[in-house]
Amino acid sequence: MRGSMAARRRILTSTGFLQMKIITADVETYFDSEYSLKKLTTEEYVRDPRFECHGWAVRHDDGRMSWESPDGFKECCEVWQTEDVAMLCHHAHFDGLIMSYHFDFRPKLWLDTLSMGRVCFGADKRLGLDALAGHFGLASKSVPYHLFQGKHWHEIPAADQHLIAEGAIHDAELTWQCAQYMLASGHPAVPYPFPSSEIPVVDATIRMFTEPSLVGDLDLLGQAWSAEQRAKQDLFRELRVTGADLRKDAVFATMLETLGIEPQKKTTAKDNEKYAFAKSDWFMQDLITHADERVALLAEARLKAQSSIYQTRAERLGFAATRGPLPVYLAYAAAHTRRWGGGDRMNWQNFPRSDPAKPEKGALRRAVKAP
Repeated sequence: MRGSMAARRRILTSTGFLQMKIITADVETYFDSEYSLKKLTTEEYVRDPRFECHGWAVRHDDGRMSWESPDGFKECCEVWQTEDVAMLCHHAHFDGLIMSYHFDFRPKLWLDTLSMGRVCFGADKRLGLDALAGHFGLASKSVPYHLFQGKHWHEIPAADQHLIAEGAIHDAELTWQCAQYMLASGHPAVPYPFPSSEIPVVDATIRMFTEPSLVGDLDLLGQAWSAEQRAKQDLFRELRVTGADLRKDAVFATMLETLGIEPQKKTTAKDNEKYAFAKSDWFMQDLITHADERVALLAEARLKAQSSIYQTRAERLGFAATRGPLPVYLAYAAAHTRRWGGGDRMNWQNFPRSDPAKPEKGALRRAVKAP
């Protein structure tokens, strides 16, 4: 990360972050039915060769609003890079990775209304920009996404380009207004302002993703994936079962019954009854530590058949490593205790530790290295 947290604290304490130039920005980008954030992680989407920036809505420090083409935004960044600029966005991980990766711009300070919203309203609330604006009685988002899905900028009629720019500018203004209410407690919905002491923490959290430096060891990640695959297959062979059979609730229930275990059921939120075979269910947790080794192995095999999270992590880290340093996504105050949560389909806080009996389990941790 460029600059230390201590240096950024000095900016806050010596000048006050409100005395910095606060620039608010909202980017609009190309997407289609296959290439979108619904199908890809933020890192995959931003670093993909298909990435295309349509333009940026910018609220300048003097209150002026503008729509900047990619070239125009690049020129703005070159000026801002020499100034004490605080960049304000909603979900700054996304906009920030684009700024860093495609525009080579890193502001002196990051402000993020999504992070602030989790403290002001709780991480369990809907906090997209539209929902956040609703907490303050502000107008809804207005970007007409249907006008540019699957269209490159030059393919969009001028009239629609104007509507897209207007909608993005409106969203940038919404972001600014929400930030003012949360930073200065200027609204009844926020009785206490977002603590200024936490701003450097938000900034550092975002920079872990937008200015990555860690590298992935592709050989170790490949070994981790292969070791997990072999462990699965060995376990299935030992039990003489298949992954397909283990994934079927009825078949797994019958297997338990043959071992003298009565399968438990649970009632869902919709009052439906189903087997308590989820990893988080107490019944399955008890099976994993069952005194009968056959039962414990069968439960372990079921969970391995149901989930390939370890291999998925190895794949995701490996593919990201081929594109560059590894962006570490942590969601500020995402847990009810206000601890960080995971994000971008990964939680960097709970990679498995090494186990003396299964040393390969710590491969993911060992595969993430300093540059």
